Amino acid sequence: MPFQPASTESTKAALTGLLAAFKSGDREKLIACYADDVDWLFLAPASVFPFAGPRHGKAEVRKGFSVLFENYRIISYQTQAVLADGEWASTLADGQFLQKDTGRTIRIRTGNFYRFGNGLVIQYRGFTDSLDIVEQVIGRELDF
Repeated sequence: MPFQPASTESTKAALTGLLAAFKSGDREKLIACYADDVDWLFLAPASVFPFAGPRHGKAEVRKGFSVLFENYRIISYQTQAVLADGEWASTLADGQFLQKDTGRTIRIRTGNFYRFGNGLVIQYRGFTDSLDIVEQVIGRELDF
C-alpha cells in the first residue's frame, strides 16, 4: 500500500485508540496501532528499563511492551496535553506504574511524539526524566 500521510482528524483518532490500548494494557490492540516497520525510541536507561531504547519493527516493539507489562502494571496514565497537526501528534502525560517486584509506585512524566501513516504509528519518540525514575526504581537518591 502506498504511503498515505494522515490527516489531523485521523491522527487524533488513531492516537486515541493507541492511548486507550496502552492504558488498558491490551497488548494486541496496542501492537495493532504500529506499522510493521515502525521506528520506535523511548529514551531511558535500558539497563534499568529493558523495554527502553531503540526498536525497529513491530516485532521488536511487541517485545519491548511485553517486558514493560511483565515488570509493571499501569495504575493510572493521564494525558495532560495533546497536539496534533497532520500526520504528527505529541502528548505530555503523567503515569503511575506498580513495579511488580518491589511493590513500589513509580511516577513518570513523559513527552511523546508520534508520526502516523496509513492509520498506524510509523515513528515514535518518547522522553522522560531518567534520573528521577531510576531513583524511584532503585528506591534511593543517587549521590553525585
